[in-house]
Amino acid sequence: MGAMAMKFTASLGLALGLGCVFTPLGCASGPQGTRMGPSHRSSDGPSVPASTVARLTECAEQGAGRLTDTHYAIMFDVAVKEDGEIHEAKIRESLIGDREIESCMTQALLAMSLPGVVTPLRPSATVSRGTMSPDARVPMGNVLVLPVAVNLVPIVLVAAGVTIVVAVTVHAISGLATRDDATDEEAEKERCKKVLEKCIEKCTREAIPSGSPSGDPFFKCRRQCLQAENCWGVKLY
Repeated sequence: MGAMAMKFTASLGLALGLGCVFTPLGCASGPQGTRMGPSHRSSDGPSVPASTVARLTECAEQGAGRLTDTHYAIMFDVAVKEDGEIHEAKIRESLIGDREIESCMTQALLAMSLPGVVTPLRPSATVSRGTMSPDARVPMGNVLVLPVAVNLVPIVLVAAGVTIVVAVTVHAISGLATRDDATDEEAEKERCKKVLEKCIEKCTREAIPSGSPSGDPFFKCRRQCLQAENCWGVKLY
């Protein structure tokens, strides 16, 4: 078995072994722990919404032809706000090595909503009053998350003979620095609005003259342009 296959086997085992649905860091495969819990069937536990699975499948189908192996795995850490909206999605580990596929999948996860998953993760009264020790909180990017996580049911995508396992661990944001977070979100929206305007101008100039009546070349051009600037899937309005 080659090095890639061995590494995939280990990652696949990790993805399918995320058995503790509600776990403290250390049991879940979170930012500071990689221990595995008992295996669970694909029907167990919370899962990624069907609409998001469809978008992830599109990402795989668009790039599968560029991949040279038959099996891959990618693992994400996702920070979710109290209303279930995704604040941040980051790749923890990936065997794909294709930036376009990885960016597409990241944007797909950013666009999803998980209110049903967040409810059990909401801070207790003790935490919400701010009495939890700072040591019990874990940094992820520019936010702080509570030391509890949900491992969503791993997704197995198959496209053009290529199998990609997508594992997602969800972390609840502690609610700290809400004002700063809102400011950052607004700034990102404004940035992506400008990117969208440039992409529309670019694709109108480049794609429409040679496009079809359905406009598919234009929309493909716009999607790729937004993905290149990490704006695909960002809710602008």
